[in-house]
Amino acid sequence: MDIVIRQDIRKLLHDAQEVRRGLDMLEQDHDDCARDRQQYDLTQLIKRVTRLESDVSMIQSDCMSMNLGYQEDGTWHVVDSLHHAFAIIDILFNGLKQVRTDLNDSFIHPAELKQLEIDWDRFRKTVAQIRKYLQDSENFQKTKGDFLSDR
Repeated sequence: MDIVIRQDIRKLLHDAQEVRRGLDMLEQDHDDCARDRQQYDLTQLIKRVTRLESDVSMIQSDCMSMNLGYQEDGTWHVVDSLHHAFAIIDILFNGLKQVRTDLNDSFIHPAELKQLEIDWDRFRKTVAQIRKYLQDSENFQKTKGDFLSDR
């Protein structure tokens, strides 16, 4: 995998871990009935999800500029997965907005925290797919290069 893409993936994984920690803190604060901490953690979590969106955008632009992701069968697996990641991030943003509204009104409903967890897990699986496609693309490029160099 190209060094730029590796750095992009590392940054995405790091920021994803930060979001995971933010979700854990939000749940802990909910269990502790710590409303002020919930508001602070929610603000931080929204910032972290914004960074995730930026990470996915960077990977997408780097993949497009390097012409990565286009498979031999003519499909854009990486690009499709990146679009899916954007869709899940949008769902996460909407869930966080709903949690913020509920917190401002009275309290966060546990079902909404559970839905954030479910959405987060979907995002995590999509990131794993993106990583796999990029690694497969690198292997394909190496094989193709080896084949062409034998001529």
